[in-house]
Amino acid sequence: MLSLFYAALILGISGLAGWAFWLDRKSPHNENPSVQTEIAAPVAALDPHTKGDKDALPLKDKDEVAHDEKHPQKGHAPETKKDDHAADPQKVADTHKEEKLAEPMPDDGPLMGKNPIHPKKPEPSLVEIHKPELKADPHEETKVVAQNVIEPAQEQQKEAEEEIKRKPEVPAVEPKVKKAKAAAHEKEDMPVQEAVNPPLAEVIAEPIVSAPLSPVPDPELATASDFGLLPIIGPNGKMPWRTYAKPFTDPLDRPRIAIIISEMGMSTSATQTAIQNLPGAVTLSFNPYARDLQNWVAQSRAAGHEALLQLPMEPFGYPQNDPGPHSLLTSLTDRENLNRLEWMLGRFTGYSGVTNQMGSRFTASAEDIIPILDIIKSRGLLFMDGRTSAKSVAGQLAAGLSIPVAVNNRFLDHKADRDTIDQRLKELERIARFTGTAVGIGYPYPVTLERIAVWAKSLNRKGFVLAPVSAVTNRQEIQ
Repeated sequence: MLSLFYAALILGISGLAGWAFWLDRKSPHNENPSVQTEIAAPVAALDPHTKGDKDALPLKDKDEVAHDEKHPQKGHAPETKKDDHAADPQKVADTHKEEKLAEPMPDDGPLMGKNPIHPKKPEPSLVEIHKPELKADPHEETKVVAQNVIEPAQEQQKEAEEEIKRKPEVPAVEPKVKKAKAAAHEKEDMPVQEAVNPPLAEVIAEPIVSAPLSPVPDPELATASDFGLLPIIGPNGKMPWRTYAKPFTDPLDRPRIAIIISEMGMSTSATQTAIQNLPGAVTLSFNPYARDLQNWVAQSRAAGHEALLQLPMEPFGYPQNDPGPHSLLTSLTDRENLNRLEWMLGRFTGYSGVTNQMGSRFTASAEDIIPILDIIKSRGLLFMDGRTSAKSVAGQLAAGLSIPVAVNNRFLDHKADRDTIDQRLKELERIARFTGTAVGIGYPYPVTLERIAVWAKSLNRKGFVLAPVSAVTNRQEIQ
């Protein structure tokens, strides 16, 4: 019973002290206290270590609060001590009971949802402080006070850091300006001649290979027939093979290599590619069965290409291997073959000579080939022996008849791949280096045209020269 008496006495004294403090806070000289002071005072009153003396925790005056706000690094937020009543539910219940008996709360008091920390509103009571929902985070008041003190300091620190970052911007430009000036001086000191002029070893006199040739036909070198204009020898011995040939000179007298692309006119795209992409020194051989041949020849000569006419002849394996309806055959009479020859010669004008298309059997028969060679000679044309067979006698017989003649040394693309074509081109270089002249024949495959165009650019530095077929006639040893 005595302990209960002392407990009730202590609670009564605490309630009176709280009531006196509340009346003191309502006085005019304490209208604007800080949040820190008004929360800390009632908590201190409940602390048993204060011995119930309300003067145990003196309140800070306005000058001290202002000093702490100006110097946050020296001041600190007051600690919120742990309430013993939070650990003892019985004491909390007794406290609530005593408070209700001591003074009933009005309906519009500070507990009716008003803001307890607003400076112009009624101050909270001890019961409001003891409410459990306000004690969820005992350090909330400390965080608010610390935030109000720390945030201005952080903003000042950020402004100082930004000011420091802005200061070095001006001197940072100076090294860039110095580097730019140094680079400009280096460019001025660079020798311009070395960057522009190519090495002297690559500058070698080369005959013009793309100059356009004269338009055709030459009236003095053509005669009318049932098959069209046929070539003839003009006045004073003017020869079509010389007139329609591509002009060629080589002061260095280098080994000559002639390249002939056959079957021109049969494919529009292949013909255009060969005319436009290959060097002018490459000779183009046109198939008599192609269309619009005169136009193709005109384009070829405009691009600097010399032209040949292909003569389809009987091959081994005929008729399974058929060269066409107007082919020269060993089974026909001479008159019949000569009529077919005139049909082919009249297909277009402007060619410097003729060459056999297929004809492995026909060129191996001297009896059949000689009448054809006689007509070729009488019309002032050159003969290019394609050597489709090792048994061919056409080249030897043409040379014996004093016909300008050239003989094929290599077919470039019997297997149309890069390695085969490149190897055959190297063989032509070897032959030309030993004999002074080499001739190669290829078809207008895309890979063939591409490899020839690349290879032709390397001849100059290798010591060779690309020549039209008319420039290699009568320069080879024919066996």
